[in-house]
Amino acid sequence: NYFKHLTSTSWTPESYILFRDNFFYRTELTVKGIAHVCSRSAFENDMDTLVLFTHILSEETGMGEKAKCHEIFMENALNVFGAAEYNLPEMKVQQAKNSDRIIAETLQYRDTIQGLITGSYPRMLGAVMALENHADKMLTVFREAFRFNNKNLDPSEFIKKVEVYFNAHIENGVEDRHAQDAKQCVHNNCNNQEDLDEIKFGANETLKAQLKMWNAMFDQAVSL
Repeated sequence: NYFKHLTSTSWTPESYILFRDNFFYRTELTVKGIAHVCSRSAFENDMDTLVLFTHILSEETGMGEKAKCHEIFMENALNVFGAAEYNLPEMKVQQAKNSDRIIAETLQYRDTIQGLITGSYPRMLGAVMALENHADKMLTVFREAFRFNNKNLDPSEFIKKVEVYFNAHIENGVEDRHAQDAKQCVHNNCNNQEDLDEIKFGANETLKAQLKMWNAMFDQAVSL
């Protein structure tokens, strides 16, 4: 419902702030989580997972160029849009945790993910598989929401300064490859019923927490 809402109902300054601050705080966990997977896979001597997720981490952190880090792309894109459309002051990703618009379900989502990726190794892999499989759909819908709400930026400037963040993930099949890589890592580490149960638990609990967050965001957006 929240995804449908975003592409059919115009943002107000208040509902855009709700989206921006919660998306910043949700997504700020991404690089931390991927780095954690890299660290644990190294200690587990799981070279395939280490190689695949090191590549993902490199992409998220700009392949060695700070200016191309996806977090910076995200921060710049959403701030450019907020200033152009709603005359909003800049919000840093690292400031989002202090926003009074962060909903309880976003806090719970982060706590849930943190708990899952510090659980058993198969549980962690199940969680990150679920996240990677959700990412392409989420980012595609969000890109459509920005297109739907863009009124003041000319198309070329919009693509260059706002859509660039979403395109960096969606174009060239990047997120689809991430999803396939995560599935392969799960497959490599599913050796018995206990592994399968832990993988399923990690994936299902991740999706439950994320769905709870999106449903709560929908309720908040409608109320605004």
